[in-house]
Amino acid sequence: METWVQQEIQRAEDGVVALETEIKELQSDPQNDLTVKTSRLKAEKEALDWFRSVEPLVVKYAPDSPFRTLVFAMGLLLVATLLKGAFLVMGVLLVSRIAHGTVMDMRRGFYRNALLMDQARIDRMGTSNLMMMLTHNMNTVSGGLTAFYGKSIREPLKMVACLVGAALISWQLLAISLVVVPFGVLAIHMISKRMRRATINEMGGIAAIFQTLIETFGAIKTVRIFNRESRERRRFKSEARSLYDMGMRISFFDALLRPISEILGILVVVVAILTGAYLVLNQQTHLLGFRISDRPMDPELLMVFFAMLAGAADPARKMSEIYYLLVRGGTACEKLYDTFEMKNRVVVTNTPIEVPKHQKNIVFQDVKFRYHRKKMVLRGLNLEIPFGQTIAICGSNGSGKSTIINLICRFYDPSRGEVLLDGVSLRDVNPKKLRRQIAWVTQDAVLFQGTIRENIAYSKPDATMEQIQDAAGQALVTDFIDELPDGFDTQVGDAGKMISGGQKQKIALARAILSDPKILILDEATSQMDAHSRSSVHRNLQEFVKSRTTIIITHDTTSLCLAERIVFLRNGKLHRDWLTTEGQRDARVIQRLLAAA
Repeated sequence: METWVQQEIQRAEDGVVALETEIKELQSDPQNDLTVKTSRLKAEKEALDWFRSVEPLVVKYAPDSPFRTLVFAMGLLLVATLLKGAFLVMGVLLVSRIAHGTVMDMRRGFYRNALLMDQARIDRMGTSNLMMMLTHNMNTVSGGLTAFYGKSIREPLKMVACLVGAALISWQLLAISLVVVPFGVLAIHMISKRMRRATINEMGGIAAIFQTLIETFGAIKTVRIFNRESRERRRFKSEARSLYDMGMRISFFDALLRPISEILGILVVVVAILTGAYLVLNQQTHLLGFRISDRPMDPELLMVFFAMLAGAADPARKMSEIYYLLVRGGTACEKLYDTFEMKNRVVVTNTPIEVPKHQKNIVFQDVKFRYHRKKMVLRGLNLEIPFGQTIAICGSNGSGKSTIINLICRFYDPSRGEVLLDGVSLRDVNPKKLRRQIAWVTQDAVLFQGTIRENIAYSKPDATMEQIQDAAGQALVTDFIDELPDGFDTQVGDAGKMISGGQKQKIALARAILSDPKILILDEATSQMDAHSRSSVHRNLQEFVKSRTTIIITHDTTSLCLAERIVFLRNGKLHRDWLTTEGQRDARVIQRLLAAA
């Protein structure tokens, strides 16, 4: 280093002497333009002053022999490599923590939003789309975050450092070298737009795969009984092929990015080499009348400039390799926010009215409702259900029976009209607080993975075992519980597939009884039970329903015998309304009433 500094001082001194001599000779001719020579003389003097100021430090601290200089350089290289390795490990761990932590928070937040979605959006999207969003899209976002916080921050920083180093040597030469970059950026932008569209199509293909899997394995017995395995295989093959084509399209766009970045890098180097070589070989400071450097560049400095460009090209190449991850991650993130941040149709007002404890009535005032624009389901329904009354709602398919239940539970809001609970519009109350007074038992009883005890206690997690057993006794769960291997701790399996349909309905009924609701909804709640069990459950329910409003949806005449009132719907309107006496609560009498309707 000492020798190098002395050589640079000697070179600068020679340059100053030579330029001063040239300027003196040219001053005799007034027509000569001395601007360039004067500028170069100033630059040489500044360089000379800088090297002279550095010389004492180099002599005092730098190694004083070639071998010691080599040892010093190798030591620096080793220390830098060790530091690089340590920081790389720390960087990977920090990036993983940020990426996985962010996705965990997003997944929890979007799952919470999914639970708060209005029923219409859930029905429209379907289970497959929700699953795809919360699994595949989240994984894609995780990959994008890892790429972003990893290479897309580290590599651009390396690129900027190299470009700054090249600019310190000659920012003018750097600007000329980068003149082709905008064309490459435009090409990459066009590819990214097509890649984004392909990614959206791929998400649709994955949702179709999920839908096929859900339908096939959820109804595997139906598939097998009709020998439709080959049809489902063809269906899955077609969707898998479509997903393959989408993946290949994305791979094609990804593959285009690499040669574009390499060609762009080569063009930058070619321009830099030709320009720099012209300046060095001809010892020029100007090109086409523009000043490129203050002093003529020497070959060593030009090689450092080329090294800086090469250092900037390598991060650019690595960025092209992860660019598709960033595009896919960004697209997945956009779809997630578009889906889960959409405004719900069923909204909670900023100042919701306190939900009254149900003790008066439920009133439908001129209620109109439609699921789709073209089809009106309820057409001006007027109906009052007094508290404590057991009412049965009958009618043909599509007459609006289930819609009435959906409106009472506020899964939907009426298109027009109002639904009132004890005089308060359901639009003005918090749906969660409203549903605390409601229990609903459906025809397809829904059970969760777990034990019978856990499924019964789902409606009241803090219930004691005595309360669970009491509810189970009223729903006749105790009739079969002793036959099971682990009693109340018997696993019901996926969606309750390890027990019979009638047993599932009894467990679901016990769950509703345990919640002690003010409004009990029985939607074909005993349809899968045998005749003896159905009759026994009805006898037990006769006492239970006295202290609450009970709404029964059924076509089974034995279930209708529970009702104090029967209403018949037709075309979304109230067609018939009967109050039944004790003597009329007979299956044959009710059958004649329904036949007359």
